[in-house]
Amino acid sequence: MRKDLTIYVGEPVTEYTYFQILKTGRRPLFYLDPLLEKQLVSLPPDAHNGGLADFERIRLAMGPDYADLTAPLNCLRSLPDMLVRTQFHGAAVLHGKSLLAWQPWEEGGRRYGLVFDLGTSTLVGKLISLLDGNEVAAISRLNSQSKYGSNVISRLQYVKENSKGLQHLNQLLINDLNRITKRLLHVGRLQPEDIFIGVAAGNTTMQHLFLSMDPRGIAQAPFNPVSTDGMIVKAGDVGLEVHPEALLYVMPTRSGYIGGDLISAVLASGAAEQDDLMILGLDLGTNGEIFLGNRKRLMTCSAAAGPALEGAKISHGMIARSGAIEGVSSGNGDLSCRVISNIKPKGICGSGLVDLAAVLLHTGIVDHEGLVQPYLENENDIPESRVIDKSGVYDFLVAGPEESFDGRPIYLTQQDIRELQLAKGAVAAGIRTLMDEMGIGVDGIDRIYLAGALGNYVHPLSAMRIGLIPKVRPGIVQSLGNAASTGASMVLLSKAYWQTANELAHSIEHIELSTRLDFNEYFVESLNFPEENLW
Repeated sequence: MRKDLTIYVGEPVTEYTYFQILKTGRRPLFYLDPLLEKQLVSLPPDAHNGGLADFERIRLAMGPDYADLTAPLNCLRSLPDMLVRTQFHGAAVLHGKSLLAWQPWEEGGRRYGLVFDLGTSTLVGKLISLLDGNEVAAISRLNSQSKYGSNVISRLQYVKENSKGLQHLNQLLINDLNRITKRLLHVGRLQPEDIFIGVAAGNTTMQHLFLSMDPRGIAQAPFNPVSTDGMIVKAGDVGLEVHPEALLYVMPTRSGYIGGDLISAVLASGAAEQDDLMILGLDLGTNGEIFLGNRKRLMTCSAAAGPALEGAKISHGMIARSGAIEGVSSGNGDLSCRVISNIKPKGICGSGLVDLAAVLLHTGIVDHEGLVQPYLENENDIPESRVIDKSGVYDFLVAGPEESFDGRPIYLTQQDIRELQLAKGAVAAGIRTLMDEMGIGVDGIDRIYLAGALGNYVHPLSAMRIGLIPKVRPGIVQSLGNAASTGASMVLLSKAYWQTANELAHSIEHIELSTRLDFNEYFVESLNFPEENLW
């Protein structure tokens, strides 16, 4: 059978496109005790050293607490020259009981670290002052690995099918991170040699790709990663362009699909420090990661939500960039859309999809089973002309040709709604499974924290209206922002959090949903939308 075919190759690439990548986050108060410190040291005149080795003189000058001080070979090689250049008055760069470098006295106050959020779609880097914990700069960019798949499953498949796939994906990531680092250093007026410490967090697959560890075991049951341990590596060994002796902390993970990003989110939420409050946290993306509990007991699970919540597999879906509808409301007789960059819409991102579905449910255009209805009960809110008959199946016209950026209509199709139902059903079923394990009902939840870009921009009432999260008081739902980078910065700025992160990775209970009959039952029950309006 022959039929006409129209191919859209996309819009012309413009010089500037704004991508809405979440960089900030909520960070609780904590004791500042960074992974790296500098100590000003003065050595006695050379004539009085009694023939002591240069490094032994430094040990003695720093006092008995540093009697077991060590130093890497590169530091020892440069030490004689640096002592002379600084006239034996310098700044000792210390990582625990290791002397990483000897610097001029005036550089003692230049103390900075890097934090990386290794997102599947987007990467975020931060330059953080170790003196006061302030973020000096935050830079983001799209992950160049995305051309080999928008999700980790596609990238795992690429590694399986290509002998140099791991090497290639690793190099793309390292190049991206070095570009981010270069821009961060430019903003901070620093040189690569000024950076001695960093922390990275991402999902388990992204951390494997970052470290060039074979991730193929994560792709199939029993989903085994190479290692779940938190690691401290030489930054230069993974290809980062910073000081040769710089160290990089890579967050511990819990399993193949509970990564360092979720451990970071738990840290950022403060759940592990709460004795009484029951905390529910969600990092919503293609892989919906959920945790529930407090200091007494913490559980986590991973729900395969699919890409709908990130705007993928939606007929006019897109990531959060210029032209994406990020918010929707109704009133004054029609639909009102909030668009990134305040231009005509090009498509719908995750937060806009959730908002739109909530509005259509509220106005009766979509019923609780997810069907678009041809007859409106409340025509004052949205014109009936936006409901389009497609051979007996109804779609919703979000923006007509005259309203859209490129002159093509933007629809929310019946299939799009089904994709959203599958995504929110998986997340809701995961939440109910954890609540059952914890032995609590919805009334037992004291706080809900939403992490990631969707969690930051979606309206809590919309998330509740579609059944993505439980129906609670809106005031207890809060955004964690970019929780992966927030948790990583907490580790950078306080040594105790590195210990806490590693303890969490071992103590947090992981509930494997794929083997749970109750999860499957809850999933089917959660596919429908709630019948009751919230406003």
